[in-house]
Amino acid sequence: MNSHFKNISFSKAIMWLLAVVMLWTFISLKRWGQAETKQKIIAWDVTSYYCYLPATFIMHDVSMEFTRRAADKSYEENHQYWYQTAPNGSRVIKFTMGMAVMYSPFFFIAHAVAHLFNYPPNGFSTPYEFFIALSNLVYLFIGLFYLRKILLSLFTEVITGITLLCIVLGTNLYYYTTTEPAMSHAYSFAIVSVFIYQVIKWHTSPTLQKSIGIGFLFGLMVLIRPVNAILLLFPLLYTVYSKKTFIDKMNLLISKRKKLLIMGITAFLVFFPQLIYWKYLTGQWFFYSYLEEHFYFNNPHVLLGLFSFRNGWLIYSPIMTFSLIGIVFLFQSKKQFSVATLLFTLINIFVCYSWWTWWYGGSYGSRPMIDSYALLAIPLAAFFEYLFTYSKKVFAAFLIVPVLLISLNLFQTYQRRTGIIHWDSMTAGAYRKVFLKSELSNEDIMEREKLLVHPDYDKAKAGEEE
Repeated sequence: MNSHFKNISFSKAIMWLLAVVMLWTFISLKRWGQAETKQKIIAWDVTSYYCYLPATFIMHDVSMEFTRRAADKSYEENHQYWYQTAPNGSRVIKFTMGMAVMYSPFFFIAHAVAHLFNYPPNGFSTPYEFFIALSNLVYLFIGLFYLRKILLSLFTEVITGITLLCIVLGTNLYYYTTTEPAMSHAYSFAIVSVFIYQVIKWHTSPTLQKSIGIGFLFGLMVLIRPVNAILLLFPLLYTVYSKKTFIDKMNLLISKRKKLLIMGITAFLVFFPQLIYWKYLTGQWFFYSYLEEHFYFNNPHVLLGLFSFRNGWLIYSPIMTFSLIGIVFLFQSKKQFSVATLLFTLINIFVCYSWWTWWYGGSYGSRPMIDSYALLAIPLAAFFEYLFTYSKKVFAAFLIVPVLLISLNLFQTYQRRTGIIHWDSMTAGAYRKVFLKSELSNEDIMEREKLLVHPDYDKAKAGEEE
């Protein structure tokens, strides 16, 4: 019996546990069951990610001229097709098409199901929402599969399992997998996981196949969310932690310059359809489809982005504080990741919170940080490893902290889902008022409303202080 239990993989058991939890939540919430209502999944940002697909494959009109001719104006009213108007009058989808690429296998399955079972084959009925929501789970576990491989190459089974549990259930990744499952962040998490794994493997064996794979993944990351280009820092700085390793890295890159060129060409080819789309509709190869929305690098809101009750990252995912602390321990035990992780994290935080709406609209926590959780899982594991090495008793006692923080995150996810935590206007006072409350009385709601501070989007968009 004892030998049998010794052969059980702890991290694999955690993966099965996460699969059960996520599938149970997916089925319980039935987020796909409210298609084409105000509570639909394909809404707001998701509309702009997604509408490349129905516009191209159902309406056969990527220019969306059909929205001008439509007698039924529900296209605009229901955000079924959300576009920006270019200077030449063309209707241009705001977001790049990376998410449409990620959705596409599930979209085609949904389209077939809609025809087979007499659902409206319009791109927005129940089958489409179901399979788009399901795609999130599939990609999440692809990401976790590769993240587990990365962590197991560096840490023990126990450290790996605890880290996976914390990343999924202790952060806002859980919210964006269960409650807003079509948002881009869990998809980026998955792609980044595979990307990091492939970069590590390339440094061991820099083959042509791996070079093409890295180029494809990087191009797709940028096509999903252009700011993900910052992750180029990881392959450039991985294994660098001293003057000697820097010189060694430069020599490696020079010696493998043909393979680096192949990576670059592959990444460009992945992004090229976006350039064709912009050129066709606007006459410009590069078109800034966000129009009046900008980064304000001269006026970042880093402290607010991290600690504000209005979706501050470490307020709503406090467990990631240990990841930031863990970067220090990378310099001791996992040096090959140290400089790359530190510089990426600093620059990524600065860029994310230089965006005009640093709280990222109606969110739970700071959602753009989710994209980097696959990389930040490594210093989080390094933190746990340090405690374990320092003292097994201290480590065992400390585990109550992640248990409590995971419990808090799950509860606050419920609060955000039910509207107890406001999507963009929370303050310290409002947070205290609703803390650990599963429902609000009418009196509670009135008192909370008095404590909310609604952001001034017009001033923020202009780069002004609210």
